[in-house]
Amino acid sequence: MRKLKETIKSNLLNEMVEINNPKELCERYGICKSTAYNWLKSFRKITYNNHNILTYSDYYKIQKQLKQKNLEFKIFQDLHCFKDASTKEKEVAISKFVGIYPIKTMCRLLEIPKGTFYNYHLRRKTITQNQIRDEQLKQEILNIFKVSGERFGAKKIEAKLRTNGIKTTLHKVQTLMKVLNIKSCQRINKIEAPQNDNSQYYINKLKRLFNQNAPNKFWVSDVTELKACKNKFYLCVILDLFSRKVIAFRLSSQNNVNLTVNTFKDAYESRNRPCNLSFHSDQGNNYTAYEFRELLRFLNVNQSFSKKGNPYDNACMESFFSSFKREEYNSKQYEHFDELEESVASYIKFYNDFRPHQSLKNKTPNQVEEIYFCETNKKIHKHVVDNFGQFN
Repeated sequence: MRKLKETIKSNLLNEMVEINNPKELCERYGICKSTAYNWLKSFRKITYNNHNILTYSDYYKIQKQLKQKNLEFKIFQDLHCFKDASTKEKEVAISKFVGIYPIKTMCRLLEIPKGTFYNYHLRRKTITQNQIRDEQLKQEILNIFKVSGERFGAKKIEAKLRTNGIKTTLHKVQTLMKVLNIKSCQRINKIEAPQNDNSQYYINKLKRLFNQNAPNKFWVSDVTELKACKNKFYLCVILDLFSRKVIAFRLSSQNNVNLTVNTFKDAYESRNRPCNLSFHSDQGNNYTAYEFRELLRFLNVNQSFSKKGNPYDNACMESFFSSFKREEYNSKQYEHFDELEESVASYIKFYNDFRPHQSLKNKTPNQVEEIYFCETNKKIHKHVVDNFGQFN
């Protein structure tokens, strides 16, 4: 049919040149006038300044070529890929524009066989929901890891994720941390086993009852040695056993009674001078000194001591110093006292505000105290309302 049409068209055009009578030709070949005139138009020449330039047929071909070149230029702009790229890069680039641009044209421009692309496109694996979730979880893990100053391992990160409402498992966190190639910067110190000494010089009133039911019932304290630029400094810390919160700390170049006295005064004032308070420490000279013991007696604070040489009686303080050195101190080099002081203050803020504690059901010390005081205020308010109702 197509060949017949082309034959009629060719004969019509040849005879038109000789006869120049479209009506007679249309009747002879049985075609309508509009079709005949459209065929003739394509061979009519375009004139400019009385000069024949080209036929309409040639003009339409040029327009078609220009449109094709514009399309190819637009494809090159959007693909962001060139002929010298790898086959994989070409396949990925083309797959993004399937249904937008002709696949045949894109393959021709990037010089990749259509069969190669179709083999990739039809067999490629789709991204699963688990993969999408893992990518989101990776970002959450990285954020927590960075906020923690690269201190947190998988357990702490998993606890923070649960606190943030993200359900996952410890195994999943460990696996994704391996994929991300991140691990805690903590260094574990070699700890020598203490020699037990059953002799008891002072009374242990705490008796390892580390879980208290209210703030300001039992405080614990200890002093540890730190170094900065080969100089020794001493850090004294006081914890409230209820929330494990650091309520006072001081850093000094001398390990004497002034260090412990001033640290205790800071804690006592910051906690609004609590009553019925007990204070536990080891039997170090700065805690057994007359000046320190007299201060506690004057403030009606009960004093308690660990057995000599037994760190387990003050395990919460030992645990804090172990965490501090593993997560902060051991991973840094301090050139000046100011750097050490800033590092200690920064870690304690992080410890109170952000670090989850297993003993606190993965809450932070500040969260535990906030919950306690909120519930206490509700009880007081309810009590006042009930009593006011009785009077009325």
